[in-house]
Amino acid sequence: MIEYEFVAPEQSSLDQLQAEVILLPFFEDERPLRGPSGLIDWRLCGALSRLLAAGDLRGSFGEKGWTLAPPKLEAERLLLLGLGRSKAFDRGVAERASSLIADAFSEAKLATAALALPGRSMERVSANDALQYWLDATPRDLALGELTIIERRAEHKPLKSVIDALRRQAESPLG
Repeated sequence: MIEYEFVAPEQSSLDQLQAEVILLPFFEDERPLRGPSGLIDWRLCGALSRLLAAGDLRGSFGEKGWTLAPPKLEAERLLLLGLGRSKAFDRGVAERASSLIADAFSEAKLATAALALPGRSMERVSANDALQYWLDATPRDLALGELTIIERRAEHKPLKSVIDALRRQAESPLG
């Protein structure tokens, strides 16, 4: 089972994230970038915004943009994932986005990753629902060993409860 950690979307926490990749979902109409994407963009002096402004990434659903993380971050790479238009974001889009993320992690053969849950930057979905969509989309054989969820501090305890309940269920002899 994947080991989960939680960090707040604060500059010091994001600077210290040690992961092979930080996955940052964003909406096509999310300008400027918000949440963890916005903080990392600020830390990188607008490098992500310049990619968007140049048209290298638009944010259409499923669009992926890999980039090496600069020395200012501990992570090795960044992966931006387009979510489409924010008004079209619903349960179905959240589930498909979570599946795309799991596929990207699997294809890249990652052992560690950090993830801002899809839809949270513009609060199009609750933290609990976003985590549940991720858990439902994650294949049981995903080789990812450790995943850090980037979420507001106030959400950490309820999200940890969901993970703990899932862990107890997996460890139960009744399974």
